[in-house]
Amino acid sequence: MMRKIKSEEDIERVRRRNNIILGTAMIFLLVASTAGFSLMSGDSEDKSSVSELGFDFVRNNGLWKTVIGSSTDGHDSGEPEVFGFRYLPSEVADVDVNLSRNIEDYSGEVLYFVNSGEGVSEVLNNLGKYVLRYQEACLNNSSDSCGENLPIKSCDDNLIIFEDGNETRVYGNESCVYIVGDSALGADAFLYEVLDIR
Repeated sequence: MMRKIKSEEDIERVRRRNNIILGTAMIFLLVASTAGFSLMSGDSEDKSSVSELGFDFVRNNGLWKTVIGSSTDGHDSGEPEVFGFRYLPSEVADVDVNLSRNIEDYSGEVLYFVNSGEGVSEVLNNLGKYVLRYQEACLNNSSDSCGENLPIKSCDDNLIIFEDGNETRVYGNESCVYIVGDSALGADAFLYEVLDIR
C-alpha cells in the first residue's frame, strides 16, 4: 500500500490540531490537580486544630501538639512547654486510668522501662526533657528471664511497665506505672493524667 503524499499545509494542519489537543489535555490536568489539592487540603485544615478540655491542640507532623504552662490556657504552671500526643484526650477517654502520679514525680529522676514498645517514644517525647536519664530494666518479680544484662528494679524506682492485654488500661502501684494493651494509646492516657489534662 502506498502512502499519500502530504502537502506542507496538511502537515501543518495536523501538527496544529495535535498541539491544540495536547495543550487542552495539559490545561485540564493542571486545573483538575489544583482543584483536587485544594479540596483535600481544605478538609485537613478543618481538622488540624481542635480545642479540648481547655487546651488547643494543633496537628503537626502526625502529632497533636499543645502548649502547657502559658497563662492563655488557664493552667498557668510556669514557662510554656509544647507537648505532642498521637491521640487527643477524647480518643483516650475510654482508657481506664487509675494512678496518682504527676510530672514532678519524674523531674530529675531516672526513668526505667520494662518490656519497652511503641509507647516508650510517646512517653520520652514528652517527659524526656524532665528525667535525669532513662533506660530499660527488668522488674524484680518478673517471671520472664531478664536478658541483655538489664538492671533489676522494683516499684521503689520510677518504672513504666508495658504489658500485653485485650483492654487498654493504665494503673499504678507505688512508683510503678502499668500500661496494659495498646501501648501508644495507654501512653497518651498516662501522659494526659501526669500533665493534668483531664
